[in-house]
Amino acid sequence: MTITNITYLDQFYPHNLAIFNNPSINRLYFNDYIEITQFLRSLEPDKIYVLTFDFVVSWLMFEEDSPVLNLSKPILVTKNSNPRLISNFIKDRIRLACDTYYLDDTILEMIECSDNSDKPGVIIKYNEINIF
Repeated sequence: MTITNITYLDQFYPHNLAIFNNPSINRLYFNDYIEITQFLRSLEPDKIYVLTFDFVVSWLMFEEDSPVLNLSKPILVTKNSNPRLISNFIKDRIRLACDTYYLDDTILEMIECSDNSDKPGVIIKYNEINIF
């Protein structure tokens, strides 16, 4: 799952609606390879997880209950998924969201900036899933 290509949930589960109760949550502050690697290491071996990504324009505003943008259809990953592929996927989806919704291009620069406390980020919501 998501080793050479992104694997979407709908490739294995062809229904338009899936509900996941009580997902685990992880925050990505830099959306980089290292954070994704750490996240994948926290997953259990031989398990499949479904992930969704929500883009947060500002962590300070998020704490005030501001809206977030869903970046993609749910994808499937395992502990052995390719962290660089997932990191690049998230960054591409953020760029697409900025272009689609006319967000300020400086958002992309703010993600890379480590000294900004009110920068954007990504929330990963995930659950273990049995698809076989």
